[in-house]
Amino acid sequence: MTLRKVTAGKARISPPGRPRDEAKDEAILRETLAILSEVGFSGLTVDAVVARAKVSKATIYRRWATKEELAIAAFDLLPPIQSPNTGSLEQDLHAYVEQYTRYLHTTPLRTVLPALISESMHNPVLAQRLRSTVSRRRLSGMEIIERAVARGELPAKTDPMLVHELIIGPMLHRSFFDPDNFAETDFQAFARILIAGIRDYWGQEARA
Repeated sequence: MTLRKVTAGKARISPPGRPRDEAKDEAILRETLAILSEVGFSGLTVDAVVARAKVSKATIYRRWATKEELAIAAFDLLPPIQSPNTGSLEQDLHAYVEQYTRYLHTTPLRTVLPALISESMHNPVLAQRLRSTVSRRRLSGMEIIERAVARGELPAKTDPMLVHELIIGPMLHRSFFDPDNFAETDFQAFARILIAGIRDYWGQEARA
């Protein structure tokens, strides 16, 4: 399966002691992601991760203090959808959906995301962390809309956040309820309908 390699963030002063082993971090997160995919958040235990990653509990708790932190860190191992820039909004949307479809079938996304969303309904700590990472990941989709506005393909008053929600709504619906039915023609039609609706709605506001 295609997963994103864990990389270091901004340079920082390392704490005293042995330096952190990034390969071990990735091994732990890969096993966590696999367990989430198999049994969901409720079935995820540190003991199970310890057994599969062949590390100690102390090793895990030094890196992630709670099960929620561990689960979200594992989710972030999944590759984010990149922001395509073809010069055409319709083609950008098509490439965006293509990426999502590929990840749906080559990574644990189709099982892990519903598991985290379900748990977050009654776990406020996880809900907050999931909202934060999803908000960050959606920025690439909003960039598509912002560039289309800059090119003059969409009205200047277009709300990128609202439009992105209209894009991902059908994608998530099919992910959860009909994951094998990501027909290219359906999403091409959807993109054309969406673009026409955006131009009509925010174009009227601009003329008002």
